[in-house]
Amino acid sequence: MSALAAFAPARGRPRAVRVEDLGELVPVSRVGGQGRVYRPQFAPASLGEGPVVVKLYRRPPPADAGVVLAEMVAWDRALAPGERAWLHAVTAWPLAVAHAGPRAAGIVMRDVRGRFAVPFVMPSGRRERVLLTLEHLLGADGYLELRGLGVRLGTTRRAQVAERVCAGLAFLHGHGIAVSDIAPNNLLVAFGGAAEVCFIDCDSMAFRGRSALTTVQTGDWNLPFAERPDTRAADAYKLGLVILRLFARSHDARMPAPHLRYVPVELRDLLYRSLAEAGANRPTAGEWQRALRGLLADGGLDERYPGPAPAPRVSVAAPRLVSGRHAPAPATAVPVARVRQVPAPAMSPLAGVWLRRSVVALWILAGSIVLLLVLSRLFAAAMPVPDAGVGSSAGAGVGPYYYSPGYYPRGRAGRGFAQVP
Repeated sequence: MSALAAFAPARGRPRAVRVEDLGELVPVSRVGGQGRVYRPQFAPASLGEGPVVVKLYRRPPPADAGVVLAEMVAWDRALAPGERAWLHAVTAWPLAVAHAGPRAAGIVMRDVRGRFAVPFVMPSGRRERVLLTLEHLLGADGYLELRGLGVRLGTTRRAQVAERVCAGLAFLHGHGIAVSDIAPNNLLVAFGGAAEVCFIDCDSMAFRGRSALTTVQTGDWNLPFAERPDTRAADAYKLGLVILRLFARSHDARMPAPHLRYVPVELRDLLYRSLAEAGANRPTAGEWQRALRGLLADGGLDERYPGPAPAPRVSVAAPRLVSGRHAPAPATAVPVARVRQVPAPAMSPLAGVWLRRSVVALWILAGSIVLLLVLSRLFAAAMPVPDAGVGSSAGAGVGPYYYSPGYYPRGRAGRGFAQVP
């Protein structure tokens, strides 16, 4: 069986499942803008082999969302085996619609964490398994090495990832599907030899002109022009951003000019066309894919386009001891600023006497204040209480005022008092 065939789902799966039939749902992701992903206790056998996850929406989707999602599931089932295998290799496509009562509450999809989750060394030094997204590839070439993955992000590897993104997008566009929200966290990446990519959040794609969910645009990946984001022309603009930022090693580049020296010359015209306002003139994903394949076949990309030089590391060399004395630091080390050591002045005996006397005086003053407060309370208690019919001047006949920390909202405690009967 081919690698792609391993991702082909069963033909006879149901188009919908009930959330209550999935048993206990264990969260496997944080709460996102649309919902959260869970691992179900029970997975219907008819969904095919392999683990599945359930994405449940945070709020009820539009009324016709269930219809669009069901059409996406039915289209998948109608594909030829080879195309279905390719679809599930490059996307987390819905396998079934999850219903809670009469309305759609989410989707069931293949669990892709086994392919795209990697052991990641966090800045704290702790190792965690995280999904490797395109976001992790937009920085310096050595970033993944720094995180313990042993992958150098040179120009060749970046071109391989870009070619795989173009291949997946060309397949979707060929079937009338616009991704709409092409963004780094919606693209998973794997380096198991050849690069792999996977489009997620497929339920927010525009399927043949209709979207199940309200279109959302990721910040810094939005369209700067007045046009609809759920079209293939809009996807072509964002594909240009993906390729520009991959080669430029940048998370926010928009203009090609400052980064052209890092972009192969064979791609520059395509890049300018992709980021232009004229949507009809933007290159298709297929054009990009052919150009990238030609570059990879020629080879030598890392030598011709090495990318930005890494920032120099500034380190402070510790002084070396030679026979109990500090030897001078080597010439390559950054000199440590010399701090003049000024000894603290010694306290005179007379100043010490005045300090002790001041402390004693402060204690006497504090004790006097406390004594006056106690005496005033006792004096007030001895005063006659006004008749109930007249009422007290402070409490208006309902008693004294007492401090209540919970009376005011958080942030205002202590600014007032609550009346207690």
